[in-house]
Amino acid sequence: MSVSTLTHIALGLLALVGAAAIAAALMLASPVRPPPTLASIHEGAMRIDAVGAPNMSRFQARDGTWLAYRLYPAASGARDRIAILAHGSSASSIEMDRIATALAQAGVTAVALDIRGHGASGTRGDIAYRGELDDDLADLVAELRKAAPAARFSLIGHSAGGGFALRIAGSPLGDAFDRFVLLAPYLGYSAPTNRPAEGPGRWASPDTPRIVATVMLERIGIDWPQSLPAIAFANAPEAKMGVTSQYSFRLMQNYTAPLDWKGAFLRAKGRIAVVAGADDELMDAEAYRRELPPLGVAMTILPNVDHMGVVYRPEAIRAILAAIAEPGA
Repeated sequence: MSVSTLTHIALGLLALVGAAAIAAALMLASPVRPPPTLASIHEGAMRIDAVGAPNMSRFQARDGTWLAYRLYPAASGARDRIAILAHGSSASSIEMDRIATALAQAGVTAVALDIRGHGASGTRGDIAYRGELDDDLADLVAELRKAAPAARFSLIGHSAGGGFALRIAGSPLGDAFDRFVLLAPYLGYSAPTNRPAEGPGRWASPDTPRIVATVMLERIGIDWPQSLPAIAFANAPEAKMGVTSQYSFRLMQNYTAPLDWKGAFLRAKGRIAVVAGADDELMDAEAYRRELPPLGVAMTILPNVDHMGVVYRPEAIRAILAAIAEPGA
């Protein structure tokens, strides 16, 4: 092969690399745009009164960061059962106040987390690496066991927090928990349990070009774009001081269900219950009913309850208490 031919090949390759680099740069530069305010989510969140909620407590994660949670001691003084509560996307520990209060009154110590990247835990909207939230949860369990070494743990998660709880259930850390209760869980972008993300039910707006570019660059060892915002939520403008309005790529990837969500349900060996509302505007209750019982999941569908109602409506609270009180919980 002649020098001239090699030169032409090299120049062609350089042109392709340059074109790919320009394309990736343009895709990364595409701005994250929030969808219009989703009124039902905002109104539901406003129904949860923070008056009387416990002040923040904190524990130190393995990286030295102090992470926040609200502690609701069991009214009976018992320390044999602890429930850790994971809020939905964009929210904070206060979203779980009604559930935590009811658990404490029923004799279960409740710990409502500000998941790292939310509320008073870390940098809002970002984490350092995928899997950091799993490590944080393991650190919290270890911290709580210091005061209650024989306690049995439950994990309760709402929406994205429900998907995260499923991630934990299907992982080695799942062995630390006796029971999982998923409230209207988000099972991933391709799950059949999602309603179409358009119109009145559009809660999140992913930046697809940026996500595609981030995935492509990760495959060749470039990971810095994972810190960029990749998805935005339909929060009301007046709520933005108290919520997390966008996630980085790595937070979006960690605070969700595993890709093999069916496998995670099966690995949990029947220790999972799902509670959802028939009127959920984000999730399809009938799809839950169709897809989950064959995987060994106990299902409760509540009539006239929407996506946020599952964390504060009295009938939802009763269903949650019943779910963690089942044999083996």
